[in-house]
This record gives sequence, structure tokens and C-alpha cells, in this order.
Amino acid sequence: MSGSDLTVDYEFLSSCERQLGNLRLTFKNIENRRDDMEKHWGAGNIAGAMGDFVDNWDDYRTRLIEGLESTGKLVAETKKSFEALDDELAKQSKGKGKGEGKGK
Repeated sequence: MSGSDLTVDYEFLSSCERQLGNLRLTFKNIENRRDDMEKHWGAGNIAGAMGDFVDNWDDYRTRLIEGLESTGKLVAETKKSFEALDDELAKQSKGKGKGEGKGK
């Protein structure tokens, strides 16, 4: 359809979906290294601040992973919906072409 107002770049959507999945896996696979690093934090207020930072990072990382997963699903569904619409429009277009030469 050459005069279309909407153009969907399926390669771009697929690339986004893959990249979001890769980011999600990267953040999901970051190991909690608190036990390995605690001995390097020192004592007192510094150790407490570092402990708070690590706790906050774990919470935000979990939310980031959930957001990446949710966005990846939205991209996948968007792509799937546009592909289904393209297929339906192609079928309708072919159907119109078949009936044109039969006395209409």
C-alpha cells in the first residue's frame, strides 16, 4: 500500500525486543556480591551507607528488570498486532482483486 499514513518497521521492533530481553537478562544475572564486598567497606557510617546503597540497588534493579520485561512484552504484542493487521489487510486486498473481473 504505497499511500499509507502508517509505516511499521518490523526489524526495528524485533531489534528492540531482543535488546530489551538482553538488558533484562544482564540485570537479572548480576550476582549479589554484598558478602564478597562487605569486608572492603570499612566500619561504622561508611559500612552502613554502603549497606543501604546495596539494598536500594537491589530494590531498584528488581523494578528495572520488571520494567524491561513489561516493555519487552508490549513491543512484542505491538509487533504481533501489526503483523496480524497486515495479514488481514492483505487478505482483504486479494479478495477485492478476485471479484473485479467477474462482471461487477
